[in-house]
Amino acid sequence: MIRYVFVHLDGVVLENILAPVIFSLIRKLGGSYSAGLENNILSRSQDYAAAYLIQQLNLQLSVEQVIQLYRDEREAYIVGNRIGQKKGLEHFLKRLTTNGYRVLAYGGADRDYFLENTGNVRNYFADDGYVQTRDIRPGVKEIIQDIFHIDFEEALFIDETIAVAEAARQHNVPFIGISNGHTFSFQRREMELMGVKYLVKSLSDIDLPLLNEIQQVTLSGSFWK
Repeated sequence: MIRYVFVHLDGVVLENILAPVIFSLIRKLGGSYSAGLENNILSRSQDYAAAYLIQQLNLQLSVEQVIQLYRDEREAYIVGNRIGQKKGLEHFLKRLTTNGYRVLAYGGADRDYFLENTGNVRNYFADDGYVQTRDIRPGVKEIIQDIFHIDFEEALFIDETIAVAEAARQHNVPFIGISNGHTFSFQRREMELMGVKYLVKSLSDIDLPLLNEIQQVTLSGSFWK
């Protein structure tokens, strides 16, 4: 039975900024944005993503240099853009908590970034509210087994990336994919091709009937079958 709902900070709690940051960085490095590049960067460890970029774009840069370029690009994006919460976030979180789910956010950003952008809804998040996954991405197995010590079927992950969807399927963890809102992004199409059962466009789509259906499918042991 699902008891915990883990929501990605960048893309579920907040408007997604990683995709446009990566899109801009790849173009500045002379690359052509593709599903392959996106799939191997989003929700991957920084070392892995940087090494992949170096290999694919034939860059004469070190892993550390590419990571720094990413950090600079991300900081510039944050300075130039308002980081907003996803539409309907508070209603969504209230729906989850009033129906008995414990909600936590996760992502690669520092905890301060989580606190700065969720102050008005912080009370809806359980425990410390946020799990940083920078060093354990995509982090599904680690969050469930190593941090919360629960069974795989007790957790529901909601994310906008194929990497987390694949990790959820590998461990038979319930999963909802959500669009990141960027027309250039391949993530929704990739999840469709993968066969993700539950794909939504907005938080309002994750209503109580859908949650109840997912709970029943999970109890039957057939979520990824």
